[in-house]
Amino acid sequence: MTTLAVSTGIAILAWIGLAIGAVVLAAVIALFTRIMVPAREIDAYARDILAAGNGITENLEATDRLETTRSLGGSLPGLATAYLRKLGPVR
Repeated sequence: MTTLAVSTGIAILAWIGLAIGAVVLAAVIALFTRIMVPAREIDAYARDILAAGNGITENLEATDRLETTRSLGGSLPGLATAYLRKLGPVR
């Protein structure tokens, strides 16, 4: 028997195996496609959330300068009063 000699029964079984393999492959592709659609939506939502989080972070970076501004603004009335007293009576 040579390597090319295959009986009819084995050839039929091989073709049946190939057909079943093709059906299984089609089912796997269909399931993968059904999974990937929601996964892409989740990825898009995650990118939106990340962009919003980065925007919030950028806006909160200046809080130390805001504290400085508040402390300087709080001391302003006292400084203005001292300056006006130093000027003397205003006519």
